[in-house]
Amino acid sequence: MLLPASAVDVADLYARKSSSDQGRSVARQKRRWLADCLDLGVQPGRVFVDPNFSASRYGRKERPDYAELLDHIRSRHCKMISLWEVTRADRQMGPWVAFLDLCRDLGVFIRIFGDEDPATYDPRRWRDREFLLKEGVAAEGEIEKLRARVREGIDDAAHQGRPPGPLLYGYARVYGAPTSDSVTASGHKRRTVKQVINEDEARIVRRLAADTLAGIPLQRQAILLNDAGVPTPSGEGRWTGGHINRMLRNPGYEGHRIHRDKLATTGAWPAILDSETASQLRAMLEQPGRLNHADASLAYQLSGAALCGVCRRPLRPKKANGRHRYQCLHRGCMAVSAGVREMDDVVDEFIRARLRMPDAAAAFTPITGGPGLDQARADLAALKKRLAELEDAASQPDGEGLDFLMAAARKLRPQIEAADARVRQLQTPATLRGYDPHDLADRWTDYPVGERRLVIMTLAEVVLSQVGKAGRWSYQRLAESRWQGDSQTWGQVWRRNGVVL
Repeated sequence: MLLPASAVDVADLYARKSSSDQGRSVARQKRRWLADCLDLGVQPGRVFVDPNFSASRYGRKERPDYAELLDHIRSRHCKMISLWEVTRADRQMGPWVAFLDLCRDLGVFIRIFGDEDPATYDPRRWRDREFLLKEGVAAEGEIEKLRARVREGIDDAAHQGRPPGPLLYGYARVYGAPTSDSVTASGHKRRTVKQVINEDEARIVRRLAADTLAGIPLQRQAILLNDAGVPTPSGEGRWTGGHINRMLRNPGYEGHRIHRDKLATTGAWPAILDSETASQLRAMLEQPGRLNHADASLAYQLSGAALCGVCRRPLRPKKANGRHRYQCLHRGCMAVSAGVREMDDVVDEFIRARLRMPDAAAAFTPITGGPGLDQARADLAALKKRLAELEDAASQPDGEGLDFLMAAARKLRPQIEAADARVRQLQTPATLRGYDPHDLADRWTDYPVGERRLVIMTLAEVVLSQVGKAGRWSYQRLAESRWQGDSQTWGQVWRRNGVVL
């Protein structure tokens, strides 16, 4: 309709640009609006802008200026609102109809200025309202068609095995030339993409998987990663047990492409975890009651920590004939089995004895690099040497005397104790940081199962052999075990000490 003379003297603007718009920037809409106001003979009024916000039902963000525009209309200070096109206001029929009703009830004109023939509409007139309603239906239909094309493109990419948006930790991507085999919703050719293993990150994923199957608590693993300064997958924040849980249950580590919660493509990229490991992880991490340690894998300290002497794979607990046993449950082997109580008792005795040895801490891998540990040892040695020199001087006939020695010793001993504690800390591996070996030995059964298993795996490689008639238990069935870092097995040490096996 033609704008009645003197009906409107000010036109307000609502400008919006979604991320998918081509050539319809907010700045361009403002320039066109100002020119339209000049042609129309009205003054430019308020400007409401929502850049990069979708007006479709698939939008996830609120449009703050649109809400402010509605308040402005309700205040009766708005006489005409200018839009580049109907889609600038809304792409959903429900909100669009509500907007038309509000403008009709308060007598606000709607100006569409983006077409070749700009026009002003009065929602109080049925013909104008009918036109605007039809434009709203077309706008909603347009976004639905676009949505369908986008979904079709995403579905096609998934079934081609193209990796999804965010890069999965443990992988890198290599992009190639554009290909006509896969196109975007706008018709642009997608580049070929190859997802390859990032070995530095993949080692961490495999280590997390192995430690989890061995029963090391996820939160403990997160602490170790944070202490070691390992960046999180996002590069921000800190590792948590929940992050590790979600990571290890991701089928992408088997090379599978999942789309809409269904398997779209197998072998889409190289696997970091084999299918058996991934299956065991999901069974463990998705089992109901895991958070309160109700699953059997967290009930026994050698579950996943002891190895089969035949296939060298982890043993698992299994109940048979009313008794719990550690067994090799891997198909093609299943060669060894031993009672949980009998095996735990012997291993407990060995571990506690090892923790009480003077060189227990030295058997662990240092937390830090050599220079830090070397300097701490040098500082400790210098303090001890100084104390020895003072003791020697006091023993001489012309020495400083006992009083001087006692005064000097009182000053040096706290320094020696502190330096000794520093050396012990640096000799303790990251997996045992915060633990006291003597406290572990004295209160072994008071510690949680997962933490005892962590200590066992740090100190020893426990191997259960087939030695023993009819599978009867004997500590000698652990003869193939060895202390970490020791080239000799327990059996070799026993024989050297005269024990007949």
